[in-house]
Amino acid sequence: MDMFRTDPPQYREPKPDYHLPTPKVLPSDNDEKEKSRGKCITFFTYFAETTSFMGIPKIWASPRLVFKIMWTLFFLGATTVMIIQLVELFTTFNKYPIKTSVKLGFTALPFPAVTICNMNPIKLSQAKWLSCELQKTLQLPTEHQSEECANITDTLNLNEFTETEYLCDESGCYEEEVGGLDTFYVRRELIAHYLAAEEIEVRKAVGHDLETMLLECSLNGRSCDASNFTEFLSNDLGNCFTLKSKGLQSTKSGPESGLSMVINLESEEFIDTFKTGYGLRVVIHDNGTRPFPGSEGFTVSANSETSIAMKLVTIQRLGGKYGKCNDSQIFKTKFGVPYTERACREFCQRNLVIDVCKCRPEDESQLNSSVKICNNNKEWNCQDRVHNKYVLDSGKGVNLCNCGTPCVEKVYQTSLSSRHWPVLKHIRELEQQACRIQPGSPKCSYNNYDFDNIDIRTASFLKLKVYFESLNFESIKEEPFYDTERFLSDIGGTMGLWIGASVLSLAEFLEILFELIFWCFCPRSK
Repeated sequence: MDMFRTDPPQYREPKPDYHLPTPKVLPSDNDEKEKSRGKCITFFTYFAETTSFMGIPKIWASPRLVFKIMWTLFFLGATTVMIIQLVELFTTFNKYPIKTSVKLGFTALPFPAVTICNMNPIKLSQAKWLSCELQKTLQLPTEHQSEECANITDTLNLNEFTETEYLCDESGCYEEEVGGLDTFYVRRELIAHYLAAEEIEVRKAVGHDLETMLLECSLNGRSCDASNFTEFLSNDLGNCFTLKSKGLQSTKSGPESGLSMVINLESEEFIDTFKTGYGLRVVIHDNGTRPFPGSEGFTVSANSETSIAMKLVTIQRLGGKYGKCNDSQIFKTKFGVPYTERACREFCQRNLVIDVCKCRPEDESQLNSSVKICNNNKEWNCQDRVHNKYVLDSGKGVNLCNCGTPCVEKVYQTSLSSRHWPVLKHIRELEQQACRIQPGSPKCSYNNYDFDNIDIRTASFLKLKVYFESLNFESIKEEPFYDTERFLSDIGGTMGLWIGASVLSLAEFLEILFELIFWCFCPRSK
């Protein structure tokens, strides 16, 4: 019966239990190292095939060993030459070389300051106000001496004075007291020292006055007078006068433009034992700067018309790492004048004298006025020793004063020409003009020319013209010879010539560096 028939049971696979954890197989240390090594090789292969450094792809991709060696030698040789040239470029750049460019221009030019000094610092009629030592040294006639000095017997022996000199031979340099000096030289030195020791008011009073000296004056075609000048007291030449021309522009050139003056030298006031000639000292300098008429400028002869043609040269120097120049505002604040190399050296030497000799050389600036003035032979010799030592040390390269050239400088190059002036007929007209300014002048008593007065009368006047030869000027400017732009260009040219590299090529080394950092400090990124 079918109802009692049973079919054999069918086999069924058991269903997997998805809730059971699947066992994991951990990689061995060798597998991890092999994987990292493979990744490193893959990166360096990428670098060698894609780098922009010429030669490296050839070394990597060359099919033969001999080609790999050849390209390796080429690359190393080119890299060596490149490094040598880069070192030379860096050396040259760090020397900060400069070049000088010269340009010519044409424009209205600033008129310079003109300082004039009578070559006679002491008027004969005023010498009686000086000290008795100075009056006796000047050997004044008795009628021109003061009463208290006229009765004093002159006991001054000029032959006893000595001077300290530096002498050099094979064994070195040494000081030596030198005697037997020329009496005229000793007298001039003594007069300069004695005059410097006088009070400022006395020194001004005994000197010449521009009010009586200046007979005619015109500046750029306009009349001028003594009020257009500032008084300047020179240690050597007494009263000097500087034209105030700041802001004045010259728009014309030639002798009929610029400054024109007729000067009365007052030759009758010259002291016979002191004078050696008649003339005017002239210094042309930049506005505001300090003149030194005793050692700068030139002498204009009396009884002549002298024309001074100028040419402007502007100089701009590089300071800082390119060289030494000075435009110190500290100097101007301390001494009251703009910086010049000459002024810096003069003031520095005065300070050296104060430090060594414990006295100061007198001058018009009245610097360190609390220190006593050098006023005897011992102190004057000390002053000479300081000056001589300073000159010798400067010759050896020792710069005690650290006075460099100014960063911006105006130089007025000059050329002189002259002619005999005035004629005898015109001299009488000038004398009458001088008498109207100073009625008590000895010029008012002259009638006829004779042997006694012809020299004084003809040598009492001069005419001076100062003008620009042309409105062309010369500009000398220091510029960097090897600036940053050229330096970078040369670096790029050198790298591109030898290994074909650029700035972006250097970024490939940064990529390598970052990969090494990840390799060392970020194990999970390996």
